Amino acid sequence: MGNNFSHTRIPAAFEEMHKRLGHEFVTDWNKNELYLTRAKEAIESIQDEGVRAKVTGLQNALLNHVQTGEKASADKVFKELKEIAEEQTKRLGKATATVLFNYRFRDNGHRYREIDRIEEIPAVKQMAVRGKIAAERVKVLLAKANWKETKFQKRMMSEIVDPMNQASSIRDLCESYGIDSSPYIYDKFGNTVELIDSLFAFGDGTASNVLVKERFGPPKSYERALAKEEEGIAKSGADKWIGLRDLNRVTFEFEDPLMLTLACNALLKKFKVSGLKNKFENVHTETYDQPPNIHMNLDLGKGWLVEVQLMFASVLTIKKELHKFYDIVRAKEPTTILSPLFDKPKTNEGRVKEELRRTNKALDSVKNAERMNQRLSFINLDGSGGGGGGSGENKRLREEIEEVKKENTRLKAFIREKMVDEARMIDEAREILGEG
Repeated sequence: MGNNFSHTRIPAAFEEMHKRLGHEFVTDWNKNELYLTRAKEAIESIQDEGVRAKVTGLQNALLNHVQTGEKASADKVFKELKEIAEEQTKRLGKATATVLFNYRFRDNGHRYREIDRIEEIPAVKQMAVRGKIAAERVKVLLAKANWKETKFQKRMMSEIVDPMNQASSIRDLCESYGIDSSPYIYDKFGNTVELIDSLFAFGDGTASNVLVKERFGPPKSYERALAKEEEGIAKSGADKWIGLRDLNRVTFEFEDPLMLTLACNALLKKFKVSGLKNKFENVHTETYDQPPNIHMNLDLGKGWLVEVQLMFASVLTIKKELHKFYDIVRAKEPTTILSPLFDKPKTNEGRVKEELRRTNKALDSVKNAERMNQRLSFINLDGSGGGGGGSGENKRLREEIEEVKKENTRLKAFIREKMVDEARMIDEAREILGEG
């Protein structure tokens, strides 16, 4: 890459070029690869099959002890499960710190910096409902959540997911939300970068420009909602308890820190935000007790509060495993963790949902292939398949897109090398002319 020219001989006009393409560039690239490698290793080690098997065996033993009324034995197994869960919680907390380090410091922290600037908003109470006791109020709240769920999902898709994933450029996306685009369209050197950066999008071969994925939470059970309501009242008092605000909830996952911040600002523009907590530490920590995220509560109207979490994809992957051990950590008695935590049997509803996910993934493949076709208009297609996006056409389109990406990468590398050579020649010429 041409790192052998002296700093003292580089005129000020070329200092920035040296920074971009010289030693610092190589160092940054190596650091990026190092952070990414460490994050991948952390993700690959999330599921410890030995620990999972041990927990499953202990749960089975716990069930037998409870069934036969062997309280002392049940308490002993319960304690052992707690110890394992606490140990795994710490292990996964360290894995979270590792993958967050990758998001924070790749690209010299340029894409992450805006997250630290997100300001918190004090939380308010959930809307009041009738009921003298907690059980009555919880039933009303759960019923209301069921009525609100469809509207909630539609708004999240139409206001956040679809606009971000269908955006042709970052500037256009910011303008559609009425957001200042300057934090998002300039790279760390001040160059304008308006197109979506595929390096920071979800690139699985079919969705190379997907910036955000949505995960709507399943309905909270009556038992869990009641327990949470009673715990909150006992801890904070009836007057201070803010109530159940997560009966309708969604988690948005991102690969790009800048896009996470943009989505947060979009929510602030589009909704009345009745609580925002920035759970990202502004310094690097060794471990995390809870998955770092931006936690928001939105008012859908007339005081009905819903929960939105903005999270990095790798952190969410760890959270899924962490939550299983968290169920054990928060268990107050053996009977609350008798059902298997791992490899749960699928109900009919589960099988239907899995089939829907497969269908939606297939539809997304078609949608994103067509979208990429529009963006890469120089790809020549013969239009076969009647415009219906048949599987053969989409496969061919994806293959052509991959070839274009490879050629684009090769050209970028070629241009980068030429720019370094040019900088060296200019430097040598100025030395010969005595201008060094």
